[in-house]
Amino acid sequence: MRALGRPFLIVAAASLSLSAAARPAAAQWQTESKDGAASIKLGFLIQPQLELLETVDQEATSANLFVRRLRLLVGGALGEHWAFFFETDSPNLGKTSPNPGAAVPGTKDQGDIYVQDAYVTYSQGMAFKVDAGMIMLPHSRNGTQSAATLLAVDYGTYTFLDSGPGGERVGRDYGVQVRGYPAGQKLEYRFAVSQGVRGSEARNPLRVTGRAVYYPFGAETGFFYAGTFQGTKRQAGFGGGFDVQEDASIYSADAFFETPVGGNGQGVTLQFNWMRYDGGAFLPALPKQDAFLVEAGYHVWNHRLTPFVQYQARDFAGTALPDQDTFQAGVAWWLAGHQRNLKFSVGRLRTDGQPGRTQMLAQFQLFYF
Repeated sequence: MRALGRPFLIVAAASLSLSAAARPAAAQWQTESKDGAASIKLGFLIQPQLELLETVDQEATSANLFVRRLRLLVGGALGEHWAFFFETDSPNLGKTSPNPGAAVPGTKDQGDIYVQDAYVTYSQGMAFKVDAGMIMLPHSRNGTQSAATLLAVDYGTYTFLDSGPGGERVGRDYGVQVRGYPAGQKLEYRFAVSQGVRGSEARNPLRVTGRAVYYPFGAETGFFYAGTFQGTKRQAGFGGGFDVQEDASIYSADAFFETPVGGNGQGVTLQFNWMRYDGGAFLPALPKQDAFLVEAGYHVWNHRLTPFVQYQARDFAGTALPDQDTFQAGVAWWLAGHQRNLKFSVGRLRTDGQPGRTQMLAQFQLFYF
């Protein structure tokens, strides 16, 4: 593969300089009312990224220096029972499409700032909560994780295949969700009703999504799941979900496990996700297929360094569409946990009947909330 070394080293050096200059903040950017009953806090997420991808003809390398995510976050509480969260996003800012067939070849993405999440939460303890607004639908674990806490460089490539055909915003839709953590917080349930595809005169039935999880060591009780705790926490969850509208459906099963190892700054993180997509006659742009994600990381050096691997695949059923899979191996350097880190990976992207393509990624993250 040509021309990979020099750009990669330049960006790695720049990222290291940036990380050395940054310092962790001492406290949250939060303001409270005089009586302490209400609060509001601000945050941000920025992920500068380098991507080097072998071209389809294998004669050159596509190089992109861009901002993978740029988000502004606002959250807070209004009394004992009410909370809210709002964030914007401008993904792939400055990126040029690395694939042939772009409408205007070589054009950089100029950014489209939009609302990514916007919801209010009513809570009656851990057993019953209601989220309403623009919410991330709970049909899989990887698809309900925070982009700021991932183990690998990014989500699974096939985690949000329904977003385009379903008219979503990266797994989000407008609706209401009930969730809770009963049985001593060993169980979790989520049940959501959302817009889905409305159709002519908005006559289509609403979309229904649900999820249940068993946690042997206690539940994750936040709205978003974590991709990793850098091996510092003993956590496990075994879940399944569904998502239906008309004859379109998604079914999923997933497992997550993390634990410290040996009590000497080491740990392990494992995740498995399976999703069965079937758009039926309602969403023909979503053909029947199985999507898989397997990722693992081993944390060393007092939980600050994590070699990881991530494998993803999609297998089509009953169509002539070519199956695909990707494999990445890399390392995450947790300079300050999820607040500040560097990730590097190299891997192969394969499509049946086509040559494989080598991909290299380098990402710096600065996150505060």
